[in-house]
Amino acid sequence: MYPGGQALVRLHNPFVEKEFVSVADELTFAQPYREDFLNYIKTLNPHDLDTIDINLLEEGGYKKKLGDMLLRISYHESVHTGQLLDYMRTMNVDRPHIWD
Repeated sequence: MYPGGQALVRLHNPFVEKEFVSVADELTFAQPYREDFLNYIKTLNPHDLDTIDINLLEEGGYKKKLGDMLLRISYHESVHTGQLLDYMRTMNVDRPHIWD
């Protein structure tokens, strides 16, 4: 149905070949991918979240339900956001108030 292992390994990462120009450019470049992801999420039904397995065992990972993996994505992103805010704090750079 939705193979989780090799299908994820073979995904094309459009950021690999892209040269960093600016944060604004990165956000503009990422926007269509974000919209595609959100549109995909809207197609899921609760049954999918509990029945579709994402299998990363072949890559030395783990096997989780789709719902769990989607929650892990948001958690993972929030960890990186916290890291960036910490770096900005360390450099005494004004930080955006994103948690409100």
